Amino acid sequence: MPRRQSLIAILAFLIVAIALTTAIIAPDADASTPLRGKLRIAKRELRQARERLQAAEAALAAALAGTTDPAGTMSSQASEAPAATTTPPTVDQLKAKVAKARKAVRVWQKRVRRIARRVREQLQIADWERHAKWMPIIEIAAREYHVKADGMYRIMMRESGGRRFAGADSAFKGLFQYWTGTWAASWNPWRHDSIYDGSSQIFATAYAIHKGMGPQMWTTTFASQY
Repeated sequence: MPRRQSLIAILAFLIVAIALTTAIIAPDADASTPLRGKLRIAKRELRQARERLQAAEAALAAALAGTTDPAGTMSSQASEAPAATTTPPTVDQLKAKVAKARKAVRVWQKRVRRIARRVREQLQIADWERHAKWMPIIEIAAREYHVKADGMYRIMMRESGGRRFAGADSAFKGLFQYWTGTWAASWNPWRHDSIYDGSSQIFATAYAIHKGMGPQMWTTTFASQY
């Protein structure tokens, strides 16, 4: 029986070792992946991490059931059978695998919670945008980029009156009246979104002010309103 337990522990150890070396801390999803896709990936990785933890704990339990050596090595029972060709993992090695697997579970749990929080925020922003409730979005963007929400709101109201389609017939468009060339320039992380996307204009504006670009981009309203 101890020999059988040793073989089970070896097999489980090898399975866990292979899994852990390839997937314990998998890279985050590609930046272009939508948030809901990232959440699905993170949940899948969390489920697999829990499965690896269960396998590691089973291997450790099998090893402990067959351990008689106080130093923490597997009992080989050499008098009963020839030594196995593969050296059994020590209890300490199996404990290290369990600890590593538990760490992976914690990492993916945190990642799932973080992405789920961002998904909820994204859905809330979309709802505010549908109802033209700009101030809550401005407050989120202002916190993220450490700028003044009330100042941004005053600039927006002076530029467009809070109308996302303002300037449709001119070269300056949207909540903050971006010139089309300025909106499409490389400085703007949201340049691939529609110039009429209210939340994108809000976050782009907070980013621009954070970068010190406010006075040159809103030459007539920044100084008086921000």
